[in-house]
Amino acid sequence: MKIVTYNINGLRASVKLGLLDWIKDFNADVYCFQEVRCNETLASEIIEQQNKQLSLFGQKEGLLKNYVPIYNCGEVPGYAGTLILSKTKPDKVLYDMKDYWQDNEGRTTTIIIGDIAIINSYVPNGNSRLDFKMKYLEALNKYLTDLRLKYSVVCVGDFNIAHNEIDLTNPKECKNKSVFLPVERQAFEELLNIGFVDSFRFLNPERVVYSWRSYRSRQDSNYNSWKYRIDYIIVSEDLKNNLKTSDILDLAYSDHLPVVTEVEFSKFLQ
Repeated sequence: MKIVTYNINGLRASVKLGLLDWIKDFNADVYCFQEVRCNETLASEIIEQQNKQLSLFGQKEGLLKNYVPIYNCGEVPGYAGTLILSKTKPDKVLYDMKDYWQDNEGRTTTIIIGDIAIINSYVPNGNSRLDFKMKYLEALNKYLTDLRLKYSVVCVGDFNIAHNEIDLTNPKECKNKSVFLPVERQAFEELLNIGFVDSFRFLNPERVVYSWRSYRSRQDSNYNSWKYRIDYIIVSEDLKNNLKTSDILDLAYSDHLPVVTEVEFSKFLQ
């Protein structure tokens, strides 16, 4: 199963740049998007309108006809929100994190497929709401602990945390900046300590690559700006030996880059 996490920084903007064509061509099994930034009605209309307008092999057809969309766009206009596209219809969809966390920003969606739980998480930015972010991470820790009792778990998303110095430029300058605060890094470490593996770092222990860079640095490779690896796919320990590949793709649809991980789910595929 090929799983993608991608903060698209606005569905409307990314679709105009060609996101749907990439989704179709890349042909992942599950796409988890963060920062949809529009309500469910508008999000579904954007996708349907583009499906009708785009021509494939000279015929009109929906580029996403093979995917089930799961929207969790939140109630704050033009803010946050998540979207999952899954080739397999989920057995169950869960919103928020049980009694551990509820918000109106559409930050957390879980799909259950057989014995697998896939969580799409958009961790709050801590620049102005650090306390809110830390409470969210505490709830996520408890939620994942519960899910691991029943499922093999894949948790993906924009965590807004660079875990170690290898995961960002200028670590010394960022030590007092939200994204690399000790308390944030410790919270991410605690997620791993309850029985999870950072799939990219597990398969690429020394590789230096980032999943966020400013729009200016995207356009000018010589521009010296902060860059971070803050987008992750973490998997429960029982899946770590099933990890096949993990990469960060260089695309131009957002200020973030997508992370893609391939996991073998032999029991699921049977």
